Parts: sequence; structure tokens; C-alpha cells
Amino acid sequence: MYLAENLQEIKIYRPARLCTGKEWFVEYYVYNPELKIMSRKKIKLNYIDKVSERRSFANGLIRRLNAELEKGWNPFIAEENSKSYALLTKVMDDFMKLNRKKFAEGDIREATILSYESYFNKLTEYILKHKYTELYVYSFNKDFVIKYLDYIYNELNLSSRTRDNYLKFLRLFSNYLVERAFIKVSPADSVTVLGKNKRGNKNRTVLPPDVMQKVSAYLQANNKNFLLASQILYFCMVRPKEMTHIRISHIDLERSVIFIPGETAKNYKDAVVTIPETLNALICEMGITDYPSDYYLFSHGFKPGEDHIRETLFSKYWDRTVRKALDLPMTLKFYSLKDTGITDMIRKYNDPIIARDQARHHDLSITNIYTPSDMMQGNERIKNDTRKF
Repeated sequence: MYLAENLQEIKIYRPARLCTGKEWFVEYYVYNPELKIMSRKKIKLNYIDKVSERRSFANGLIRRLNAELEKGWNPFIAEENSKSYALLTKVMDDFMKLNRKKFAEGDIREATILSYESYFNKLTEYILKHKYTELYVYSFNKDFVIKYLDYIYNELNLSSRTRDNYLKFLRLFSNYLVERAFIKVSPADSVTVLGKNKRGNKNRTVLPPDVMQKVSAYLQANNKNFLLASQILYFCMVRPKEMTHIRISHIDLERSVIFIPGETAKNYKDAVVTIPETLNALICEMGITDYPSDYYLFSHGFKPGEDHIRETLFSKYWDRTVRKALDLPMTLKFYSLKDTGITDMIRKYNDPIIARDQARHHDLSITNIYTPSDMMQGNERIKNDTRKF
């Protein structure tokens, strides 16, 4: 069930009655689910001058109130509905079940599921730390969202960008709640971002040439299959998820291309990427094309095989084995090979269009983000401007 087991308590009430004296008012008690106690509601009547009219109005008000209370009406939830008293943790679980099904059907990436789990783990940690027991969906309001984001930003001392990423996820979850009628309005939509909404140069770290040589030498000696994956990421900019779906039949050494099926590509478009000579030589040396054509290029142990593997295995091997063996800083990630490949290609050819096509960016402005600062040139015609001031 969505609703808390003690939902019947919400319907408990003490009938309305008239209280007279210096102050006239109608009072009644109803269960306040937030405080978990019976709370008094009070409607003042002194604004009605004549006592006879005041009593007559009070009698009619009492009849109406008691009739509504008998039906289960509760002023604390009058603006909501019973679904707003679903336990928040239960709704979070169902949100994850839905998205795990999407992942199983190939609609979202594994990295997306892992990020959702991470966001909810942090939210659960916050709920437990502040002892919010039996937290209902109605409590997931703007005030709660702001306090939680302040906790992320101030208490955990995370960056404004990270805080804004949490806000982005809370908006996603809020829309889920609105769509399924748990709440009427998203509490996160009106919360402002902290960081500047600008696109600057990529904030990922590229691998220096000496580190690239160390990585290549280590993998050449210890794991050629992972060296192959690293070269495909560096030379062809094929994303880890896309790599897990490459089959032997997708590799055409005569044309020097790898086919990327649209259903596994980030932009959902069929495409080919070019295999450079260094990568071609490694594929031939390893006899990759001798395997059955329907084999995945990367299966267990990153070797060709029949079974599909998870994309996260690439980054895990990099972090637990390569980084540890070479004592690499945390800023150098497996995905940094892709960023390094784009940057090095722009530097080598001095033509971002070549890098754009190989990386399959939809717009040249995306590729230009990777342009090294020392390659940014001034306009020659302006340099030669001899106008006087």
C-alpha cells in the first residue's frame, strides 16, 4: 500500500462546539498528521456584533463542520488528497522500480540508474540524520527542498554545481510526484540554481603525454584487451555504453571503420567512426576479427564473447587497477581518454570539424569547448589594423 498504516488516525476528530465568554468561538479537534497529535481548530465569532446573529451563525457553522468531519474531512489535508499521505520512502522505491525497468528495456543508461540511486541514498541519509520518521509526501515541499539543498551545499560543503545537480534531480522526482497526483505543484521548480548557467571549457582533466605513455606501456604488458578499449575511447571517442554493444561484425578493417548502431548511440543515430593506423594494428595483432561475428567485442574480462557486460566495468577497472598501479590522481578518469583524444585531435589537425565528426557532436560549438587555450588565435586582419586613435 502507498498510504501509511495509521491513515485512519487522520480521520479522528472531536465534534465542533460553541464556546462563549469574553471571546466567542467555535472549536473542534482533528488529528494533525505532521505533529501526530490531536490539534484544536478555532473559528472566532466576535466580529459578528449581535449576540442573536452570532449564535445563529455558530449553530449553522457547527452543523456544517460536523457533517464534513463525519465524512472524513480534515482541514490539514483539505488542499491535498489522500495520496499526499503516502510514505515518501515507498514512493521513492516505486520511482526506482520504474526506472530500473526502463534500464532493463534499454531506455536509459546504467549510469543514469546509478546516479538516481546515489541521489536517493544521500536523501535517505539526510532523512535519517534529522530523524524524519514516517515522512509523508506532503512534507516534500519547497521548505524541505531548500533545507535539504542547504545541507548539501553548506553542511557537506559540496560545490554549487553539485548542489544544482541535486536540484535538477529533485525537479525530476517532483515532476514524477505531480504526474501521478501525489502533489499538485512541483516544490523544486521555483528553487533557483546557484551556479551560473553558462557553458565554459570542459572541466575534465586531459592526460599529459607522459601519463599516456605510462598507461599504454602498463596495459600493453598487463591487459591488451583493456588497452584496446582505451584506444577505442581515445582514437574513436566511442562511449563506454556504446562499446559494450559493439559486435565483431561492426568492425570493418578494409574500410577502417567501426559501425555504431543508433539504438545504442547517445544521439540514437547510426554512425561510423574511423579506425586510425595504430588502432588497426592492435586489432590485427589481437586477431579480433577471427572471433564469431555475433560476439561482443568486450565481454567478460574485456575479451570478445557472447555475453553483454555493464559499462561501469570499464571505469571500475581503471579506478581499481590502472589508477592504483600507476598512482594516477583522481582527476584522471577512464572517460578522460575521450576528452584527451578530442583535444589531441584538434591540436594535431588544427581543424575542429575533423574532431567533431569523429566524436559525433551534433554541433561544432560542442567540439570547440575542447579547443586548448594555447590554440585560440586572434584575427589576422584585426592584428594588421593600422587605424589611428
